[in-house]
Amino acid sequence: MSESGCVTHKKVDEMLIAGICFKGEFKDSAPKFDILLEECKDLICGPAMAVYDYGVYTDGIEIEACFPVRTPVESGEIKSRILESAEVLSVIHHGPHDTSKESYRKLFSYLAKHGIAGTSFVREIYSVYNPEAEENVTEIQAVLHKWGDRLSRNIHRVLGASAQKEVMRNNDTLFTLESTKDERAYWVKAAMQKLDELADNHQKYDILSRCAHDFSEKRINRLRTIYEKNKDIDEVLEEMHKDPAWYEKPVRKQNILYVTKVPYDQKGYESADTESERKRRYCHCPLVREYLDEGISPTFCYCGSGWYRQQWEGILGRPVKIEILKSLLNGDNECSFAIHVPVEVVTKKK
Repeated sequence: MSESGCVTHKKVDEMLIAGICFKGEFKDSAPKFDILLEECKDLICGPAMAVYDYGVYTDGIEIEACFPVRTPVESGEIKSRILESAEVLSVIHHGPHDTSKESYRKLFSYLAKHGIAGTSFVREIYSVYNPEAEENVTEIQAVLHKWGDRLSRNIHRVLGASAQKEVMRNNDTLFTLESTKDERAYWVKAAMQKLDELADNHQKYDILSRCAHDFSEKRINRLRTIYEKNKDIDEVLEEMHKDPAWYEKPVRKQNILYVTKVPYDQKGYESADTESERKRRYCHCPLVREYLDEGISPTFCYCGSGWYRQQWEGILGRPVKIEILKSLLNGDNECSFAIHVPVEVVTKKK
């Protein structure tokens, strides 16, 4: 798959890496690579890499400068781990890193043009790395969120193979990485209609809430640590209120937490001239944000509830139930949710 010979689709196998994590910019990577080269030496078995995680910090990026290695290396700030396998869209950039903006634009324009959901992760592989010269070759990889695969897998889990076949009909022609946004939206609409016929609300929630974008595990772990210290959910909420861009200031009333999503594009939302444009700027989902008036079932928004399900089940270590109160696909002007946590969470201090 390619667009003007630039963007390609590939599967990347898992690999053992030794890396150094830090908050910063690409220019801060060079000294980290020097440390890795000195410590890892003959164990290195591939080119230098950087893994960018845009989901950890509000005001910056977590970067992991790393090398593939044959055996684990643990020394000082160097840690080893398995870098998970992934499907990516990638583009090759020739030249110094500070000229890579156009290559990034080509890559992410492809995702936007085709309504493809990415993750918070970007990888750079430095096939030729020379920060002091012009001759550099960098592969930029956008890690994909395989929403269709998750949907298929969870339909099979909850409803079985027959329902999976019915709901996923034509996905191999209308919901591919080459499909247009119109084709993908048409397919989503048909899939949700069929799911409405085959599943009750509990089953639809169970299926679609498992398809949501992955919330940062590091953020969840940080909040879980706060909760486990005193088993006080209000301490977690207090911490969340310090970062409204990510946590949207949930409000607790007894054992129910109420939250309203902030606009995906705040500036565009504030400057929009029409209600339709405001809704498009508000919606977080690239699959439907331009098709909010096309009759896609509000069932689809159970996917959005999964954003909060993984947060709170990760923090509390027990099941929660997410109720959709308002959604754009239901004709509302905003999306809001009620998060039902177990009563004992707010009535007991352990």
